[in-house]
Amino acid sequence: MHHPFTSGRLAMRYVKPRDIPIAFTNHTRYDLYAHAYVPMVPEALGEAFMRAYLPSFCKGCDLVIAPSKGLKQVLTNFGVASDIEVIPNGVDIKPFQNVAQPIPRHKLGFQPEDIVLTYMGRIGPEKNLAFLLRAFAGVANTYDNVHLLIIGDGSERENLQDLVRIMGIGNRVNFTGMVPYTNLPAYMAVADAFVTASVTEVHPLSVIEALASGLPVIGIQSPGIGDTIEDGITGYLAKKEDLAEFTAKLSRIIVDDEHREDMSKQARQAARNYSYEKTTQILLDHYYELIEKFTKRKRGVLSRLTKPFTR
Repeated sequence: MHHPFTSGRLAMRYVKPRDIPIAFTNHTRYDLYAHAYVPMVPEALGEAFMRAYLPSFCKGCDLVIAPSKGLKQVLTNFGVASDIEVIPNGVDIKPFQNVAQPIPRHKLGFQPEDIVLTYMGRIGPEKNLAFLLRAFAGVANTYDNVHLLIIGDGSERENLQDLVRIMGIGNRVNFTGMVPYTNLPAYMAVADAFVTASVTEVHPLSVIEALASGLPVIGIQSPGIGDTIEDGITGYLAKKEDLAEFTAKLSRIIVDDEHREDMSKQARQAARNYSYEKTTQILLDHYYELIEKFTKRKRGVLSRLTKPFTR
């Protein structure tokens, strides 16, 4: 199961009495999402709820999975004492590694010599895109050939478009809106680097797809992002909410062509660790181990029940 609340409790109710093993994968920073979408709720309250709820819930599970080491630490910090297996979410990286026909740059308003930074994903408050735009405005005012391509849609799109106009960088930022998933590799192939300011990720699939596309990633050191990007090797990481450092990292990726190309090669190599073929086999191995454990236990109980009575 993939949700610790309503569906998770239902699973506990119907499965436990039948002695069927339960595996739980924590995919979301529920504490941070609650603060992003219900800002009137204090952040400390969300953390307190998770500390009160998650440990007992995970104790009732037979297998607890975190998609990244960073999230495993978050769960531990919430008081989860259960054993936690780290198993990354799998990604179909092949379409991003082999793009036959990238979108022509001129169709998106870019010139061949431009440096194109791209963000792909939901445009919501939890993605910290206003921070990203402020950092981009800093480099846009310094470098004439840098552009930002924002792929996706969401509740914050209109607000961010207004912010772009207010900052006077409307001619440097391109919002594509929603793009069919099958077309994403062709859009990603246009870019030179991937940028994200999100700190709410647990295992960012869009970042892995960017790596598979050969794009170095500039992000913020946080669970999920920090587990996926190796600073200086497959991208750059800045400290949380450090606008000056994040802007400096953007500048470096723009001006250092040689290092950017080297990181592109390293990015493609790193993406292989997250291919769905590899991660699915790891997950199946854990499932089979769990099933075998329960099967042996049931055999033991049955053996004790059917053992001949002797005086």
